[in-house]
Amino acid sequence: MDPRILKQLQENRNASRQEIADGLVETIVQIGGGPLTVRKAKDELSAVLGKARSGVPQVVGNLKKTKDMTVVISVQDLAELIAATWHRETFGEALDAIGFKPHAGGRIIVGQGRKRAPLQRSGNAGGSLE
Repeated sequence: MDPRILKQLQENRNASRQEIADGLVETIVQIGGGPLTVRKAKDELSAVLGKARSGVPQVVGNLKKTKDMTVVISVQDLAELIAATWHRETFGEALDAIGFKPHAGGRIIVGQGRKRAPLQRSGNAGGSLE
């Protein structure tokens, strides 16, 4: 499966369903070429299925009517999409994603800082506690 589809889904987790659908159609059209008409998909069904099996999703329908469009993908790619949407990123994975590298040197010793005089109330500013 093309990683752009997974990236598009991850980036738009909090978007509306329509925004997700529009983004997916745009991404899939970029990957698999323009949308196929129903007639063309029917006439070239073997080629459409072959592309879907090789990881290139195919869009069938009218680009202006997102609700009427259909996507042909392999079962393997569907399973990958479902697993990706269920996966919750761990803190370690988030650090890896931004390129965090832990300190590779020796032990770091941090001092206690400056010694300070304890805080004291001045005058009667806080009122009497008695």
